[in-house]
Amino acid sequence: MKTTVLCWMATAALLAACSGRHSTAGAAAGPVVDNERFTVRTIIDRQQGGLAVAAFKAPAGWPDQSQVIWNYAHTSNPVTAAVKVENPANSEAFYLYPSFDLFWLQPDTGHFGNGQNVGGLLHVRPMQPAATLAAFIGQVRRGFRNMHFVGSKDLPDLPAALHLPAAANQHGIGTKVTYDINGQPTEEEFYAVYYSVDIPYDGPQGRTWQRDWGLRFLHSFRAPRGDLDKRRPLFAMIAKSFRPNPAWTQRQAAVNAYLAEQFNRQLQAGYDQIAAVGRLSRQISANNDAMLSSIDARLQASRGSSSSAGGAGRSSNDKFDDYVRGVDTTDDPYYGTSQHSSNESYHWTDGYGSYRNSNDASYDPRQSENGNWTLMPSSR
Repeated sequence: MKTTVLCWMATAALLAACSGRHSTAGAAAGPVVDNERFTVRTIIDRQQGGLAVAAFKAPAGWPDQSQVIWNYAHTSNPVTAAVKVENPANSEAFYLYPSFDLFWLQPDTGHFGNGQNVGGLLHVRPMQPAATLAAFIGQVRRGFRNMHFVGSKDLPDLPAALHLPAAANQHGIGTKVTYDINGQPTEEEFYAVYYSVDIPYDGPQGRTWQRDWGLRFLHSFRAPRGDLDKRRPLFAMIAKSFRPNPAWTQRQAAVNAYLAEQFNRQLQAGYDQIAAVGRLSRQISANNDAMLSSIDARLQASRGSSSSAGGAGRSSNDKFDDYVRGVDTTDDPYYGTSQHSSNESYHWTDGYGSYRNSNDASYDPRQSENGNWTLMPSSR
């Protein structure tokens, strides 16, 4: 594939900012982008009791589907998630794919075959970011007619635009392709965050290295050819709107730790790696509810302990709940806190139950209205 730097991958659309408790929000209407009203959707982990994994925003008339799959035999990567949102009127669509997670051992002992799945990670020799994304696209868009790679571009600011935690050895990459759907020319842009982490192991034969690498927050959007440029702000709004549910993230981390602990116990009991994985998967699948109940009880006790220790402010779970309902919770001199539509960034009160909300940073009701108006900060 010839790699070129193209103006179509300009990052401005991805990086631009989107713009006792009393509530003034009600059923808050979502933001509007390119004449499309957005609504909040949730990704549900149905395999583990129906807890919300994350929330995001999408055009109101576009149906969405999501899938969360746990595989306890994949002790290194036990859960995957995918989302699709499609416009019923044409080929416009947004897709979020499972992470493309791989590893490589150095020196290569030949113990694992190329492409072998080991604990949910594929054993593949590391490639450059553009080549990695091209390989992924070749898998998910195999079979489409007149497939052409237009070009790729490095996007170093993409992780921050997607609200991902800062980390070394990661940066964004984007690739554009064209193909036909039912004879109709279509263009699609794929985006991902490429990562690479080297992990040392010291043993009887000296130091070896495992490189964990791949693509995270893999997503794409497509449109009829010629329409993608003007619709990019709409798709960027979807991509930037994803917010994880802290409660599910905590549970995921606890399940991962539990799997690692139990897997190591199986190895210490004398089972080889394959037998240990199979035995562990069967045990957990048969006792899934009991495992989750135990983990949730420990997490709840930990939260209660943190709260009693004097943790101040609103929790991350409270803030996620606000996001799902489309509200901002503010410090309110009249009610203590009040809630307002998150579609506006600035919330004023006169201290007597009257409010003014605006997206204009220069707006100041003190210049045009009577009363002691105060700008209310978001509650911490």
